[in-house]
Amino acid sequence: GYRPARYYLLAWSVFMIGIFLFVFSEMGIIPTNNLTAYIMPFGSALEVVLLSFALADKINILKKEKEDEQAEKLQILNQNEQLIREQNNMLEQKVRIRTDELEHALRTLQNTQSQLVNQEKMASLGQLTAGIAHEINNPINFVSSNITPLKRDIKDIMEIVEFYRSSGQREFTENTKKEAKQLEEDLELDYVLEEVEQLLKGMDDGAKRTVEIVKGLRIFSRVDEQDVKKVDLHDGINSTIILLNSTIPSKIRIVREFGELPLVECLAGKINQVFMNILNNAVHALSDNLDNISDPKITVRTKPFADHVIVEIEDNGPGMPEKVKQRIFEPFFTTKAVGKGTGLGLSIVYSIIENHKGTLEVVTEEGQGTTFIISLPIYQNVPKNE
Repeated sequence: GYRPARYYLLAWSVFMIGIFLFVFSEMGIIPTNNLTAYIMPFGSALEVVLLSFALADKINILKKEKEDEQAEKLQILNQNEQLIREQNNMLEQKVRIRTDELEHALRTLQNTQSQLVNQEKMASLGQLTAGIAHEINNPINFVSSNITPLKRDIKDIMEIVEFYRSSGQREFTENTKKEAKQLEEDLELDYVLEEVEQLLKGMDDGAKRTVEIVKGLRIFSRVDEQDVKKVDLHDGINSTIILLNSTIPSKIRIVREFGELPLVECLAGKINQVFMNILNNAVHALSDNLDNISDPKITVRTKPFADHVIVEIEDNGPGMPEKVKQRIFEPFFTTKAVGKGTGLGLSIVYSIIENHKGTLEVVTEEGQGTTFIISLPIYQNVPKNE
């Protein structure tokens, strides 16, 4: 079945036949003629031709085998290349997935670290404000409790002074009356009486204002509480506004549109921190653009629903472009100048609302102001939230 072997056998067979015919003719077994005379060289020539065919066929077979081998090697190389490419793609995908996981873990770690640092700061702030509120409360109670009897005593003194003045008009001599009149003018008695009344009113107003600040400090100092309690969100909002009052420019109006809210289960200090960060951002947004806004104001709106409450904090400031809105809750992202913001405020706000099983939505458009919509469940321990 091997073709070069057939050529080989056929060539030698022709050659041997030529020899036998030549030998037989020489021996006289067969007659001598031109065929027998030239049969041996003819057979040799034919043998050479057939052997050449056999060699050429062998060369072709070897060539084809080499081509097939090269094609097979090329195919194997292509397969190996495809396999390497697939493995590279697989490795790149695994590296990409791992990189994403590491980036997510890093962001989570940074967020957790910032929250822990902030929590520690807020806990220290809570202890500090609680201590300050307690220390201020005692002397201010002393002042507040003394203002009323002081007013009463001064009123009694004024009655005596008025009695002396009226009696003197009747009983003093003309010279004494002139001396008394001159003394009243020198001492500016009418102005002094009016000033005393204004001072007492100022002391009363200042004491009430201080009481409000102390109350706000005591409410806000609950940042270190770790137990869920039922609280009045309006108290938290009011106390936050009181604490921010010194940083709010006089041109900015604070508008309260409060609904009838039920008590809400939450960590009071954490929710107060939410109000503080959002209101503080709104104040900064308006403060930087007071010359461009005719009536800068912040509106705090509350609405009750069946199983949750809504708190909206709206400002009519410059708003935010879409690319900023998409990133405001990222840790360490800030649009403020270096040294004026850490980029953690809204990230912490988002985490606090998320931990309370609530939602936080931002509605803003460049040039149209910004509204933060906070949704909080009334109860934390209900079946759908467990």
